[in-house]
Amino acid sequence: MYLSPGSFINQPAQALAEQSLARGYQPLYHLDVVNRCPGCGKSHWHVGRMTAECAHCETALPLAMVASQPMQPRFTEHFSKTAMVA
Repeated sequence: MYLSPGSFINQPAQALAEQSLARGYQPLYHLDVVNRCPGCGKSHWHVGRMTAECAHCETALPLAMVASQPMQPRFTEHFSKTAMVA
């Protein structure tokens, strides 16, 4: 498996931590606690695979376990020799 030099795996842990601090405050839906909606304050949610949506005001929050993983493509090289063989 080939990973490009820009992949998150090739970055040191300190650089990843600095990127998360630069992002700022982001409310997340945690599965193990009571979550209050930042829009209306109620606690009824429709939980999906990637997000949770408030049942009253339709505010969507990303799931905490999904948001903790970097959102970068696993393979970023196009027209490489390995891609041409497959």
